This record gives sequence, structure tokens and C-alpha cells, in this order.
Amino acid sequence: MVKAIYLCSLRERVGKTLISIGLIQKLKKDGYKVGYFKPIGTPKGAFTNKADPDISFVMGCVEPDDMLEYNQISPVSIPDCYYVDLIDSERKEEYQKRIRESYIETTKNLDYVIIEGAQSIKKYIRVGVDDLSIACVLGIDELVFIETESSDKCIDNLFFTKNYFDYRESKIKGVIFNKIDHDYLARIKELEKNHINRYGIPILGIVGKSLELMSPRVSEIQAALGASLLNESAADALENRAETYIIGAMGPQAALKYLRQVKQAAVITGGDRVDLALTALNQDVSVLILTGFIKPDTSVITAANEKNVPILLSPSDTYTTLRNMERIRPGIQQDEIKKVLDLVEKTIDWELLLK
Repeated sequence: MVKAIYLCSLRERVGKTLISIGLIQKLKKDGYKVGYFKPIGTPKGAFTNKADPDISFVMGCVEPDDMLEYNQISPVSIPDCYYVDLIDSERKEEYQKRIRESYIETTKNLDYVIIEGAQSIKKYIRVGVDDLSIACVLGIDELVFIETESSDKCIDNLFFTKNYFDYRESKIKGVIFNKIDHDYLARIKELEKNHINRYGIPILGIVGKSLELMSPRVSEIQAALGASLLNESAADALENRAETYIIGAMGPQAALKYLRQVKQAAVITGGDRVDLALTALNQDVSVLILTGFIKPDTSVITAANEKNVPILLSPSDTYTTLRNMERIRPGIQQDEIKKVLDLVEKTIDWELLLK
């Protein structure tokens, strides 16, 4: 009988997709037949592309043992945009039946299946297709909770979730702390003894924040902004990653103070800020983003070419450019799959997780 590892969270963007990729890779490495299942996909558009990018992302990074049709891996599709108007409780039984049938078909001949839950355990509760309801329909009585809070608020989140699970007569198999700031890792160990253990929730793993995997490539920034590359000679640097963003709205001396504290930065400023652009190019910068589609002075282009730093011309203003960058979800390339595997393999308590 297939064993299910159902990943859930209290909020979105906790790294369920990355954890899924790592778990699949590790189990495949150990010789198990592994599948991937996402009961409810979240496409970008309501009426255009019905595919969930996370699903395509996972399937592109790893090759589950049974390569199935998209609709079988994710039988229900509900876009975020106006989703309250697009789903109602009258379709609850239809959705649950579709999910169960697809799950049974998907998990044939598998040892394990990794199930990626919704953005939040609260999502779709109004219509009876939330994570806990789906788990009940599939006969799964315990779920793995993902927590990313690098502060003592994580205890409040665990306490709330534990009480909620008890109320719903469900169980938390354990918690995986993911994307945790490195200066908070030791604190979790302190909290485990006096607080986390009190709730009877095992810690299944503590995964530190990986800037290398979480930072977008310059090419991903370019695509998200709809920006033009001004200096083609630096095109090979589009694969570099930007670990942090800096808004260049101050003077060069003030900006220098921040630029010296960071590395692989994406600097966002106006094309008319020649002084700031030249100051940034003398530091560890991955990309220079000029807003308003304003081309800079030739001295900036020359300096960028010498440093092999791409210059992107954004068609939007600075505020909109930053907002678009914040929505970027960095992808993992084939050459980074092993890094994901190593990260998960070293930090997960596999004996507890698979018990």
C-alpha cells in the first residue's frame, strides 16, 4: 500500500514545492517508487492557461516513476483570481470524487507519494476541499506541517495549528522548519525541549535558508519585468543570481554604505542617475535595473560592459518594478537538483518522517 507524505502549511510560499522535489529525489535515490500529487492546482489565469506552474516545475526538475497526464496529477484546477466566485460548496462531492479517483490511479504501484497541499490549510475550507478535508477523503490521517517563521511566533503558529487539527480530528505527523534564518537555527533547538515537545509535535527537519536556491537569476528578473537587455555583451551574466534588491533613491555616498554590506545585488534606479549607477557598478552587483525605460549615459554602459554586469531597461516606474520583482518565484535548474537533494537529505530526520 502506498505511503503518503502530505505537506501542508498555515500560509503560502513556505517552500512546499522545493521540499517535494527534495523528498522525491531522496526516496528515488533509496530505491523507492515515488509519485507526486497536487489535489488542487492553482493556475495563473482563470480562463487562459489552466496549468499550475508549480506542477510543471516539479515535473521538469524530477522524473517521478509514473509519468502521468497533468489532469491526473492535479485533478482540480482553481485559479486564485476571483476563486470565491469560481467554486462553491455544491461542487464539493464532485471535486472530492475526482480527487479520490485520480489519487487511486496516480498511486498504483508506488511505494510513496508526495502530496503538495494548498497555499494554506484555511484555503477552500468554505467549500469542503481544504487540505484536512481532502486528507480525510483519501484516508490520510496525519499531515506534515511546514513552518518558516524565524522568530518565536513559530510557537504560536504551531499551537494554533495543533489546536485546529485536534478540532478537526486530524493529526500532525511532525513539523519541518524550512527557509529558516541561520541565526535562528539554534533557537529552534532551545524551543524544542520546553515548548514544541509539549504539544507532541516531532521536529522532522530544520532546513536553513539557502540564498543560492531562493535568489532569482537575472534572466528571471528580466522576464518578470518585461525588461530589455541594453548591453548584449553581458548576456552570459543573465544566469547570475541576485541575492538582494537595493532601491537607488539616495545619493552615491549613502548608497555606498548599503552596497558594501551586500553581495550579488540587483540595483534599481532611474536611467538618469549616472552617479548612482557608476557607484553601484564598482561594488558586487549582479544587475543594474533602470526604470522608466530611460537609457543611461554611455559611461554607464561602458562600465557595465567592463564589469560584465547586465543593464535591464524596465518599462515601469520604480515602485511597479519592485512589486513585480517581489512576485518572482525563482526556478531550480537541472544542475541545482543535487543541491536541493543535499539540503533535504542532511536536514530531514528520515526515520521519523517515514515511520
